[in-house]
Amino acid sequence: MNALVRALETSQQHRFTLDDVLRMQEAGILDESARVELIDGALVEMAPEGDLHSRVKMQIARRFILSAGEAVQVMVESTLRLSPTNAPDPDLYLYDADLPLRAVDGTNVGLVIEVAQSSIRSDLAFKAELYAEHGVRDYWVVDVNTDTITIHRDPVDGLYRDIARHVAEDTVTSLALPSVSLRLADLPPIR
Repeated sequence: MNALVRALETSQQHRFTLDDVLRMQEAGILDESARVELIDGALVEMAPEGDLHSRVKMQIARRFILSAGEAVQVMVESTLRLSPTNAPDPDLYLYDADLPLRAVDGTNVGLVIEVAQSSIRSDLAFKAELYAEHGVRDYWVVDVNTDTITIHRDPVDGLYRDIARHVAEDTVTSLALPSVSLRLADLPPIR
């Protein structure tokens, strides 16, 4: 066994905070365009986005921006501060526009959405646990492969107790932001 393997097995890894990551970006150590998110203190590479994923994400964002008006802030691929060492970049998250962005966290974010094409397993398992652990009350996974939305609600002890799958013809509405609803069948066809 070499020294590196022994060191990794016997030592604790350094856990970064979001402030550490921001300082690394400011210093040029980490490229601001790097597709990484901070999960439990580690920088985790994000899956590349396919065309279908990108188009559906932007169609949903546009729909929400037009329908929710000034009362709701719609963030696209922006860091969501859940804790000092957990700051994922969900595809979309929405919150009450009266809140300053710096104050938004898992307990007061109105809705978190992951659009899944190749990341469906991770979004339904690992990401669901992460968001539930940090009190996100309304988490949706839009599966572009099956045209379904899986809604996760009522987080208790790091798990969602209410999980429901909806087909494209169903209309789903946000718990905390009732002006926000989505019916996948209403989105324009992907070209």
